[in-house]
Amino acid sequence: MALTIEDGTGVALADSYITEADAQTLAADYDITLPAVVADAEKALRRAYLLINNHERLLQGWRTHSVQTGAFPRLEVYANDFLVGSEVIPQGVKLAQLYAAAAVANGLETNATYDGRNIKSCRIGDLSETYQDGEKVKVNTRVQGVYNSLYPYYKAAIAGQRSYREHEDVC
Repeated sequence: MALTIEDGTGVALADSYITEADAQTLAADYDITLPAVVADAEKALRRAYLLINNHERLLQGWRTHSVQTGAFPRLEVYANDFLVGSEVIPQGVKLAQLYAAAAVANGLETNATYDGRNIKSCRIGDLSETYQDGEKVKVNTRVQGVYNSLYPYYKAAIAGQRSYREHEDVC
């Protein structure tokens, strides 16, 4: 089943920010590996699209349309001192989807059930965690490329940017 692309107009039932063909081209430009089989790449892109929604609470602004299924497009988002158009899907969002899709294709489980068995002990003061034998990572894996790509749109990022009022005074 072909992807339904969110193009910035609040597409109902959208399940990707980028077509599979465009995703393959952009991924190649950034040395990101997506599945070669179209159906497998589309599945990974769909799951990645949903994964980006998990970052929504960290994002500036709000959705532009009541029917949109993804976190973008958004109103009132500033990135690198500039207002992001509410009718576009920023390149960083597409890159975040690619990083997430590559991780999904490599086995990242985005809907795993956590049963707590991998942590052996935990101390709150000075935060210390010990894992059971053979366990080396936390259950909630962080895809660094997703965070890096979405960071300019986070609420936390705006603290380092000039305010929009200062920006308006620039010719």
